Amino acid sequence: MVINHFFQYPTFGTKFASTKKACHMKRLIFIPFVALAILSCEKWRTSREILSIQSAKVEAAFDEMTNISDQAVTGELVYYKSGAVIFTKPGDKPILTKTPCNVIITLDTLSTPHSVTVDWGNTNCDCNDGKTRRGKIVTTFTGPYLAQGTVLTHTPIDYYVNDIHIEGTRTVQNMGLNTNNQPYFNVEVDGFATFPTGETLSYISSRVRTWSAGFTTPFYRWDDEYQISGSATGNHSNGYSYSANITSPLQVNVGCSRPVSGTIELTPSGLPTRIIDYGNGTCDLTFTVTVNGNTYTFN
Repeated sequence: MVINHFFQYPTFGTKFASTKKACHMKRLIFIPFVALAILSCEKWRTSREILSIQSAKVEAAFDEMTNISDQAVTGELVYYKSGAVIFTKPGDKPILTKTPCNVIITLDTLSTPHSVTVDWGNTNCDCNDGKTRRGKIVTTFTGPYLAQGTVLTHTPIDYYVNDIHIEGTRTVQNMGLNTNNQPYFNVEVDGFATFPTGETLSYISSRVRTWSAGFTTPFYRWDDEYQISGSATGNHSNGYSYSANITSPLQVNVGCSRPVSGTIELTPSGLPTRIIDYGNGTCDLTFTVTVNGNTYTFN
């Protein structure tokens, strides 16, 4: 559920004025579906709770792919590397020798669709966000991000985050303007993860992300607001599963690390539905979880 500014430009290879804004903005609105739909209001740890934790990790891995491709366009990867960045075009030989934490970025604006590839190599790299990564992410895009109909597709190849093997695709499509003249985007994830323990998780989510405010000031981030709707499901190799549905759109404001309003219903298999309520629009970092008629407050 992140908004991408770099892909609004028709081609790469330019110094973008919005670089700093876009990187910081996306960091602020990482809101994993499951990570915030907390199961911890019961004082136990079971396979279902492990499922919740693992699902949050997989969801975050897919969500951050758009951030990674954004930062790759500038040749920086501010948060997702620790070594040097080697910037190339198809057929170029890297100027620097590849080391475990040097990341190779390859931009191809000649092929159709265009693509950007981020390659960490085949050994773990300690990244600035505290995670290790290896493998590649290939992002293709059919046109400028803000053009109706543009499709971005993120595909991990032999990609590992903290030794979790991430497979599948994340697709973002610009749907144009809604009836309120606000840009909105369909975001689909069809993912599969294999954990170091050998456990596996399939993860599917479908969301609509509406840029509800701030889209007329693309170089000023502090007035940006988003509404998120949609659903997600997860199925674990231990036999447990869950479904999560946004029953009232999540309101996400840049500058607040959690949604300021909206509700999610999370239903783990064999357990009562949890209702997560983010409040009345105030950025107080407080939300409630209601289970079996009992309400718990978190902040």
